[in-house]
Amino acid sequence: MKDDQPDDFEKTLGEISASIKKPNILICGATGAGKSSVVNYVFGVALARIGHGIPVTQGITKYQQENTGVVLFDTEGYEVGTEKISQYKANVERWINELRDAAAKPSKENQTDPILSHQIHEVWYCISGGNKRVTDMDVDVIQMLRAKKLPVAVVLTQIDNLDAEELEAMEAAIRNHCQVEFFRTSATDDPAVKAALQDYLQWEELIGWAIDHLDESLREGFISALKGNLDAKKKLINHKIIPLYTSAAAGVALTPIPFSDAALLVPIQIKMSLHIMKTYGLDQKLRNLSSLVGSVVVSESGRLLAQTLSANLFKLIPGVGTAIGTTVNTAVASSFTAAMGYAISEICFRCATAVFEEGKEIEWADYFNGENIAKLMTEWFKVGRHG
Repeated sequence: MKDDQPDDFEKTLGEISASIKKPNILICGATGAGKSSVVNYVFGVALARIGHGIPVTQGITKYQQENTGVVLFDTEGYEVGTEKISQYKANVERWINELRDAAAKPSKENQTDPILSHQIHEVWYCISGGNKRVTDMDVDVIQMLRAKKLPVAVVLTQIDNLDAEELEAMEAAIRNHCQVEFFRTSATDDPAVKAALQDYLQWEELIGWAIDHLDESLREGFISALKGNLDAKKKLINHKIIPLYTSAAAGVALTPIPFSDAALLVPIQIKMSLHIMKTYGLDQKLRNLSSLVGSVVVSESGRLLAQTLSANLFKLIPGVGTAIGTTVNTAVASSFTAAMGYAISEICFRCATAVFEEGKEIEWADYFNGENIAKLMTEWFKVGRHG
């Protein structure tokens, strides 16, 4: 492998990051409502750890990391009974209006997609169970946000502070006065409390709501930013990311290319592999992993294509038929790239499960090697192409 390839892989990862549209999520709630804990639980990073943030207007701070697929806007909390409570709603409403005005008058710095970048795509309004009540301010702000036609969900935090009767009363207040969907959460680390709350917590439902209320073009950024949620990431990869690169591969082979020129597909397969790895969050786990994945694709792609042709596996794909001779056409290129994508995704899924969910230390080369890729590609051709 050339000495400059690791830098090339980093450059490619940067290009992938730049291409992903990031949803803007507004996090609202009173002081102590657990906003940072919610962000940490869902995205794996607390607001305080993202950095100092960028104040965008009075009482609102923007948090954004280059490698994170969402942009978070945090509203400065308020305490009941202080003068800040009277300013809170006005500040939020004024800022949303300013965003919409900016979208209507795009600046030179924002000509590419002004509507998406100057828009709040959804609001998570946090209400703490520790306060044991829904305040008039909560209701007023939520109704104002709804009037702005923004998707709003209430995140009922710290429900471990509530008994069953108190929880029912807060839910009734949200249902009757806020008239938005709400989700019960707790970020407690106590195993006994977690077990007791197992049937009440709705983290997955909150994430499902968030995905459903985003435009299709913004879901990749959100899903890739999630902490865990590997099944959602695998679904995104199978249904959006891999097809993107299979189409690119078919375009390369639109005029059938000799097998000797099949290396033209390698850059597409490398970028696809790095995109898959990034979606699972593995690019941040080990910097050198991108070089390992890239080197495996470089060294194995031609051999695996030859093996696939000689094994006549393409005849298993409806509408493709038998690969003839040594020519790579659109059907061969797209099917081979899809099989490669499936193999890389499955390997990344197994690595991410071991590292993030099971806390294991693994040898990356035990997963990313030609033998495993060949086995999984064969599986895709035989049984897994509709998975």
